[in-house]
Amino acid sequence: MNKQKLRKELEECKKALYIIDMNNGFVNFGAMHNKEYQKLVPEQLKMIEKFRREGELVNFVLEAHNKDAIEFKKFPTHCIKGTAEANLIPELLKEQDKPNTHTYYKNCINGILRNRIKNNIKRMTNLKEVVFEGVCADLCVMDFARTYARYLDEINKEAKLFVVKNAIDTFDAPEHNKDEWIEIALKVMAQAGIEVVDNIEELEEREFELKLR
Repeated sequence: MNKQKLRKELEECKKALYIIDMNNGFVNFGAMHNKEYQKLVPEQLKMIEKFRREGELVNFVLEAHNKDAIEFKKFPTHCIKGTAEANLIPELLKEQDKPNTHTYYKNCINGILRNRIKNNIKRMTNLKEVVFEGVCADLCVMDFARTYARYLDEINKEAKLFVVKNAIDTFDAPEHNKDEWIEIALKVMAQAGIEVVDNIEELEEREFELKLR
């Protein structure tokens, strides 16, 4: 995409959807994968369709680690750049090359640290609404959403932020109870000014109430 077209696309968007870490390496195979995440796909596709219908921006944020990523000292090796694990899952892949779509790759939990994402947020001069979905709720989603909210403060931009409860998930593990950590993540995000909605229907009700539709 040429720079002029990109600038126009970002300037015109009023809403931005971010779907975080729906990598093969988290959903389908690899040391960090969790087949339960497949259950999120229908809800995410519904949200993508809504954004397509409204002509708004769809963003995929994916892990694509360097081979020597320091994160591998804390988590098993996963989603190495150039491998199948780093790719978007097949169910969403057909969306990746459509108009009004951006894909960002990151080397750590918090994708908002990528300068390209921050620069593009600055260019969204008409942005009014942001929606977050994906995995893991208490790691990549929570960190991205909270930092996004604070970055908007930093650049003196105001937008309504939502996280959709039935389109996020996390994992069960010893000392990491899934339900407990989802609730913690939702509370932390709500404290940061991000409104929690149960599903796409509740989001659309809130958009109507707030005159965002």
